[in-house]
Amino acid sequence: MHQSILITGASSGIGEACAVHLAHKGFRVYAAARRAEKLRELEGLAGGRITPVALDVTDDAAIEKAMARIAEDGATLFGLVNNAGVSVMGPVEDTPIDEWRRQYETNVFGVVRMTQAVLPQMREAGRGRIVNIGSVAGRIATPFHGVYASSKHALEGLTDSLRREVEPFGLKASLVRPGFINTPFGNQEQEQLQAHVDAGGPYADAVRAYKLWHAKGHPTAPGPNVVVDAVHAALTAERPHSRYTAPASNIGSLLLRNLLPSAVMDRFLKRITELK
Repeated sequence: MHQSILITGASSGIGEACAVHLAHKGFRVYAAARRAEKLRELEGLAGGRITPVALDVTDDAAIEKAMARIAEDGATLFGLVNNAGVSVMGPVEDTPIDEWRRQYETNVFGVVRMTQAVLPQMREAGRGRIVNIGSVAGRIATPFHGVYASSKHALEGLTDSLRREVEPFGLKASLVRPGFINTPFGNQEQEQLQAHVDAGGPYADAVRAYKLWHAKGHPTAPGPNVVVDAVHAALTAERPHSRYTAPASNIGSLLLRNLLPSAVMDRFLKRITELK
């Protein structure tokens, strides 16, 4: 039997690209999303090795049902790709607490729920890979990205601890950090930024300027295949890296973030985001 993997948030963008690529590479892929009908186009691809699964990572009952569906096939999961995510944009001061909760329910607690759901069978099998999709924003947080960036920063610590906890059982965990990627993901971020501009307030002018800079990021970025390659490596390498950065051109910025004083990094970010 082909090794089985579960990918959350597989209805578009990075998740969809991962599902198609990994199925063609011989994996048996369970492609999950909140609305299974959005996954129908994936059925039948790669020799029928993609199976759509309805799954909401914020819903315990939905997770239990999805795991039962996978178990019906007699599959033991070798891999979990925690890709499902949302992005809440705007000033820290002006973002309602309910929006913070929505961000963390998917990007952090959803990852924890899914990880807890798959670990027992992986431990019993003595093998398995967990790949968490983080973000360069988890290390380099630009203005008005604080809600999203903080959720991805949380994955940095979560993945480090998880990797060290499961290693004695023969399991491995890695974090993949995408930068700007040319997918529709940036559209929702632009809409949220515009809402803060329209609302006015003390940050409106700065958000407007930041929105103009941000609008250039996703359309001019590489496609999701650069992330797919990193996920594939994390699932198949004998000794996977603890972290992958996609595209690799972002590694230089991450190194600068680690080496430069915060005051210098602040001025650098202010300059590139064209904030006065």
